[in-house]
Amino acid sequence: MRGTMFALCLILCASSLAESDWHTWGAVVTTGNFLSPNTGMDFWMEGQGRFNDDTSRFNQGIVRAALGYRLAPRTTIWAGYGFIPNNPRNRREKVIEHRAWQQLTWRAEDPIHGFSLSTRTRLEQRTIEGFDDLGWRFRQFVKLTYPLPISELLYLSFWDELFLNVDDTDWGAESGVDQNRIFGGLGIRIASQTKFEIGYMHQFVKRERRDDGHNHILSFTVLHRF
Repeated sequence: MRGTMFALCLILCASSLAESDWHTWGAVVTTGNFLSPNTGMDFWMEGQGRFNDDTSRFNQGIVRAALGYRLAPRTTIWAGYGFIPNNPRNRREKVIEHRAWQQLTWRAEDPIHGFSLSTRTRLEQRTIEGFDDLGWRFRQFVKLTYPLPISELLYLSFWDELFLNVDDTDWGAESGVDQNRIFGGLGIRIASQTKFEIGYMHQFVKRERRDDGHNHILSFTVLHRF
């Protein structure tokens, strides 16, 4: 049982058994007005696929959906659900996680210089099939983009996200710092409402029983707004 809990802890940190590994993560995120612009509500749909072991095996999938209410033109509050199947090593069965989550998003733009700053504050309630405890996790995301002078279609994208576990659980989460992700890359405006971002992400994973993890990730994301 202890071995199972330890393995689950490693899986849910989205890390590999090695101290460092090369991953590839892909995501598609779609947002837009829910029903009509007059409702003041938005929708959020997201799908992700993650591969580890030097990008040789599928490790984790994520499907998220949410509804949001615009508190102000640049500020939206959200509530949603996430389904996360994990494919751990040396186990035939998948580990299934369910997440309820709430978040507050904010965005500001400089019309003169063209850069934008956005933040996302998220609170998650996590459960694992086969275990009893509910785990709470706090996430803080900050993103900066800056246009490149060589083309109006290109921009630089930088962001950082900190993860903090609020409590301990019977499936391996431990209170305190869980992980941190930092990204730097290139953005391409491929259509009026569609952007593609690709770059390098470093994932630091805090581990209590062994050396901390450092994963090197090729990350690409398609962002579309209806």
